[in-house]
Amino acid sequence: MNDRPTFEDRLDDWLEDGPADAPDQLLDTVMAAIPSIPQRRGVLRFPWRTSPMYGFARFVAGVAVAIAVGGAALLIVTRPAPGGIGDRGSPPPVAASATPGSSAVVPPPATPVPTPAPTPSPKPTGPTISACDPAHLAARITLWEGAAGHRIAHVELTNTSARSCTTRALDKPQLVDGHGSVLIDGTAPGASKTLTVAAGGTLKTLVQDGNYCGPAPVAPVTVAFVLSNGGRFVATPFSKTDATVPPCLGAAGSKGDIEMQPWAP
Repeated sequence: MNDRPTFEDRLDDWLEDGPADAPDQLLDTVMAAIPSIPQRRGVLRFPWRTSPMYGFARFVAGVAVAIAVGGAALLIVTRPAPGGIGDRGSPPPVAASATPGSSAVVPPPATPVPTPAPTPSPKPTGPTISACDPAHLAARITLWEGAAGHRIAHVELTNTSARSCTTRALDKPQLVDGHGSVLIDGTAPGASKTLTVAAGGTLKTLVQDGNYCGPAPVAPVTVAFVLSNGGRFVATPFSKTDATVPPCLGAAGSKGDIEMQPWAP
C-alpha cells in the first residue's frame, strides 16, 4: 500500500490551514502534473513563468490550476465513448424539401388516364322510304265550290302502291280541260316540307283558281299537279261533263291565277 501523500491530500491540507501563500512544493507538483493530463482542444495552456510568484498571486494561480486539472479529469471521465452508454447516436434523417430558389425538382402528380367511353352501337334503321311514283298516286276531285269569282276544288290523293313513299307538301297546280290543255298554269313552290304517305294512305288539299279569260274549254275540266322531280299526275274530274271555269275579271287574254294549300292527312 502506498503511504506517499497524493496531490489531492496536499491541496486539502493547505486549504484547511488557510495560508495566504501557496507552498512552492505544491505549485511545483501541480505544474509538473499538467503536461501529463489529457486536455480538450481549447483548454488554456499556462505559460511557464521565469520569475517566482509571491503572496496571494501564487494562491490564486494554484486554485486556477486545480480547477483546470479537476475539470479536465471530469471531462475525461464523463465523455461518452462512441456507441456506448449515453451516446445519443446520429440524428434521424431529415426529409429533404424543396425551398424557393433551390434546384430541387418536385415531380408532377400522376395524371389519371381517362377511360375511353364505349362506342355506341348504331341504331337499327328501317328501310329507306323513296319518293312517291306519280304512276302510284291517284287523285280525284270530290267537290267544286265557288266564291267571289273563284272556283275551289276539293282534291283527295291516295298512295296506291304497297309501300310507303314521300311527297312534298306543295306542288305546282294547273287547271286543265278534257284534251289535257293547260287553261291556267300555277307557280312552282319554294321550300316545302316532306310528307310520308303510307301504303293505301290519303292526303287532301284545296285548289283555288280565278280570272279565266281564254276560249271555252273542252269538258271535263279538272286539275293537275307537277311534282318537284318533274313527274305529273292529273286528278279525276268531279263530273265528266263539267266544263265550268272561273269568270274573267280582267281584259280579254289576261292571265288567270291558281294556287293550292299544302297536302295534309
